[in-house]
Amino acid sequence: MFDSSPRLAHRVAGLEKNIAVFRSTYWRQHLTAHGPANDLLLAFQNQHRLPARFNEILAEAADYSRLVQTQESQQISAALGVLTILGLPLGTALSILQVLGDGSVTHLLIALALSVAATTAVLTTRYGRLVLSSLRGGERKT
Repeated sequence: MFDSSPRLAHRVAGLEKNIAVFRSTYWRQHLTAHGPANDLLLAFQNQHRLPARFNEILAEAADYSRLVQTQESQQISAALGVLTILGLPLGTALSILQVLGDGSVTHLLIALALSVAATTAVLTTRYGRLVLSSLRGGERKT
């Protein structure tokens, strides 16, 4: 339905820039403080329904901007989730070895293997699959 987040973000930024240029260059609300020029301008804008059309364009641009922000927020949350899922078991295992004062390579390898097993177990849970799906940018299932 929508492009990938980086492409969409780039397109939305370009759209916002074009709207700003258009607004500053072409969209004048008043030519003078009063007089027939303003009346002509307002009549032209109303005849072609320009205020309504411009408001629709701004609303659509705002919708796309919110979509990009939501996608970026989901990806950041997923990355933090993966960091937590990967780092917590490893950090816990190494902390336990450090507290015990154990410097054995065998025990270190066992701790690493157990942390990998714990990480794999967490990734197979609903939360783990949700985090991985969000990180890939796939559709989230509830």
